[in-house]
Amino acid sequence: MGQGKKGKRKKGGMGYIPYDYESAYRQSIESMNEWFIEQMGRYRNKTLYALKEIKAGDQFEVEIYPQFKNMDEVPEEGRRIVKDNSSAQKNLNDKNARKYLTRLINHNFGESDLWITLTYDDAHLPADGDIGKALKDVRNYIGRINYRRRKRGLKSAKYVYVIEYDEVADIRWHIHIVMDGELDMDTVEACWGQSSRNEVRRTRKDKDGLSGMAHYLVKEKKRIRSERRWNSSKGLKKPGVRVVHSKQPIKGNGSYKQISAYIDEMVKNQNYIQVQMEKWYPNLEFAEAEVRYNNFNYMFYIHARLRRKKE
Repeated sequence: MGQGKKGKRKKGGMGYIPYDYESAYRQSIESMNEWFIEQMGRYRNKTLYALKEIKAGDQFEVEIYPQFKNMDEVPEEGRRIVKDNSSAQKNLNDKNARKYLTRLINHNFGESDLWITLTYDDAHLPADGDIGKALKDVRNYIGRINYRRRKRGLKSAKYVYVIEYDEVADIRWHIHIVMDGELDMDTVEACWGQSSRNEVRRTRKDKDGLSGMAHYLVKEKKRIRSERRWNSSKGLKKPGVRVVHSKQPIKGNGSYKQISAYIDEMVKNQNYIQVQMEKWYPNLEFAEAEVRYNNFNYMFYIHARLRRKKE
């Protein structure tokens, strides 16, 4: 059932399960011919599609996916519970965790904050696999940072950090940190004390905000086995998430239609995705979109990325 004009949902999310829809739909629509797309349409006539809007700083994403009340209706690849903004999900080899952390960085950091890379000299280098020492070193470093900030009347630092190490690939221990830029760079570097070969620089947003830097930070790779692959300061703002089941054809104009009513045209003609996104979000600039499917249930996942228009 579609939403009313105010877009409110029934309490409890109408009983739909929060499955891993991104993993459930992995096959590119590019591999399908037009006839097959036409045939698939009859399987989704009664399917409820949700449209999720995610706002992270200047970046804006739209995810469109089918919803189900029973896990056995979900393609096998997606049969696990994944909740929005799940900060407890720390495994950066998981695509959803990397996606969440990229959004978190875009939402909390911006122009002229700090991008810090800390290294070790031989005298301070943790033993192979000793993630505990590396974590202790970073915690002590943050403690020294916050001590100096308090002395200057500043609040505690806002940050996200990732520890990198790969014995097989011969990658030495090092730490990447995104931090707010209120403390001067010389003091920030001096607080480390484990090496003299470090790098502290100001962040610079491009058309995709800080996504390029964030993608480097969270790139998929072999990591030390640990419960926490990334850590952050308390109080970071979570990206804004809103889920609806119906939208007007043009923002502020026309009767509300269920999201499923837009799916066929988006799948048949991917240029229509941009056209429709620009009608729904006229104040944003369209960047890119993709369509994926699963032949388990002949349904689709659509992801679009937009951004704030340049002034």
